[in-house]
Amino acid sequence: MYWGIKVKEKALFSFLKKVTVAFEKQDIFGLKEIANQAIENASLANDKRLANLALVAYCLHKMCSKQHIVRDGRWPEIKHDILFDLKKVAKSLEAIDLEGFDHWLGGVIGSVKQADEEIGNYVQNLFEKARIKYASAAYSMGLSLGQAAALTGADQKDLLHYIGVTRIADRETVTHGIGKRLRSFKRKIGVKRK
Repeated sequence: MYWGIKVKEKALFSFLKKVTVAFEKQDIFGLKEIANQAIENASLANDKRLANLALVAYCLHKMCSKQHIVRDGRWPEIKHDILFDLKKVAKSLEAIDLEGFDHWLGGVIGSVKQADEEIGNYVQNLFEKARIKYASAAYSMGLSLGQAAALTGADQKDLLHYIGVTRIADRETVTHGIGKRLRSFKRKIGVKRK
């Protein structure tokens, strides 16, 4: 079991580093790509921490892409606060303090929600939209509706509605056996074959 924890922490740290660097540069496309990769890996491993990091990366992508947000006078302080919390998340992970990781990532999520509430243009908050969007992505990768909702914390009714509107359920998907999915997961997290 110790090996499994180390592998998860390594994957988390790798994605966290990528998110932090991309956010510092306000790399919109990089953040979205990182978020998509992270939710795919989170779905394969059923890793809620990595799923939350994917949600954060997606929200940061959306925030950085909105001119009314990045041009707002409050943006430099918001960005500074988020970067501060991301660095605390990294320090917690380096110390293998998963409770600290959850706490500081919660701080990032809180900053995203607050910024969205103060500067955003929409009634439904960005983080809740991200939960549904990425739960639907997990669903499209083969998770059940309940598993996908639990992974991201999305409301099942909202997820079901979103899936119905996007027609994800109508798509033909190619499914792979557990052996192939496990090999794919190991390759993605960097485990060498013996």
